[in-house]
Amino acid sequence: MKILIVEDEKNIVLSLKLMLEKMGHDVVCTRSGVEALEISRKISPDLVLLDIVLPGMDGFLVCQAMRKESDTSKTPIIFISALSREEDIKKAFNAGANEYIVKPFTPEKIRETVEKWL
Repeated sequence: MKILIVEDEKNIVLSLKLMLEKMGHDVVCTRSGVEALEISRKISPDLVLLDIVLPGMDGFLVCQAMRKESDTSKTPIIFISALSREEDIKKAFNAGANEYIVKPFTPEKIRETVEKWL
């Protein structure tokens, strides 16, 4: 399965990428919301792990844009964010998120959630 990671923190990207590749997935990473949309059009990911705070275009806007595109309208989008306020979580689901994980997260939580949506 193809997983797109959209995250601007290098350490988080590395840990997620390693874990998901060990699970047998093909992983593509970007640190930019705009680039995430370009990549998703090219590869049609099976799942997206999406941060909210990104340079240029935030995760809420990325998620809304992906929901409007035919190739990603049904793709599971899992937000992974340090934002833990109820308003932020509601905003994520209103934008089209399937799941919301608050940082810091455990590898088990990521594994369970990815397996649930794939």
